[in-house]
Amino acid sequence: MYQSKAGRRAAVFALLAATLAAGSAVARDKKWKSHMSADEPDKLYRHYCAACHGADGDGQTQARLTLDPPPRSFTDARAREELSRDHMIQTLQKGTRTKEGKRTAMVSWKDQLSPQQMEAVVDYIIVRFMQGKPADNFHHHDDARHKHHDHSKAKQVDYPYGLKPDAVRGKAVYAGNCESCHGVNGDGKGTDPRVAKTEPRNFNDQDFRDYATGFSLFSTVSYGRGHMPAWEKSLGNQEIADVSEYVLRTWVTRTQPAKKK
Repeated sequence: MYQSKAGRRAAVFALLAATLAAGSAVARDKKWKSHMSADEPDKLYRHYCAACHGADGDGQTQARLTLDPPPRSFTDARAREELSRDHMIQTLQKGTRTKEGKRTAMVSWKDQLSPQQMEAVVDYIIVRFMQGKPADNFHHHDDARHKHHDHSKAKQVDYPYGLKPDAVRGKAVYAGNCESCHGVNGDGKGTDPRVAKTEPRNFNDQDFRDYATGFSLFSTVSYGRGHMPAWEKSLGNQEIADVSEYVLRTWVTRTQPAKKK
């Protein structure tokens, strides 16, 4: 049945209002209303962000038909060029405005989400939808909509979710899960019979070395790309961070990890 633009707008804002109110009854005595754990950023995204930005992060929701400006897509090249990690965190903290200074539907979430929850959901967006390649934290925004942001104190974060990778542990993860395709020398010449058809990534290639970061490798290992399968259900986040660090140190920066005593 056809729904008028006014009806769609009312439905979208009703959904936003319900999302903003969620969690308050569960945790009224807490400073932040959300009772969800920062350790489950996928749930945070689905609960607070997907209604507008979409389950696939592409902004293809009913909200795009009624909101001006429409919800941001995180999946296109423009997002990777414009959105830094710090910028997205500050957007969650402060919301956004139009060029004329008016508030948009992207409201501040500082009363709903803790700083840890904000960082977790931003890291999830970067890893899940942006291929682990956000803009540089000091990317200059000359748009008036972002003049209330201050990126001068942005911190460099190499891996999502506060993970501290260990390349020594990662070597064992690589040997047990990656070596059969990517090879002991990282050249894509593994022993798996599927190698001839899938052509696994050669980590020695310069284009890979120029592109790879902790975030981008974490994203690829977690969710796959091309013939590369997703490992998110087979490996834990710490294991994914460890093997990503091993690949970075061995073939990208070529700095060997310190051996544990």
